[in-house]
Amino acid sequence: MERDDLTDVDNAILDELRGGRATKGALVDWTGYSRNSVYNRLEVLVAAGHVTCVHDGTRLFELRDDPRDE
Repeated sequence: MERDDLTDVDNAILDELRGGRATKGALVDWTGYSRNSVYNRLEVLVAAGHVTCVHDGTRLFELRDDPRDE
């Protein structure tokens, strides 16, 4: 995934995860985007290897590799 491919939702998620781990629900609350938007973009970021789920039970995510740094 290239920097130009990132959406506003992606950037908001990445900004929040730079501060540490977060659940899907927290990311929805903190970013102000709809649950569907956040969930869909998280799937894209995980598939691209930029974000990883560190605990399936709580759906806790962390930043693995910020594509904006490349």
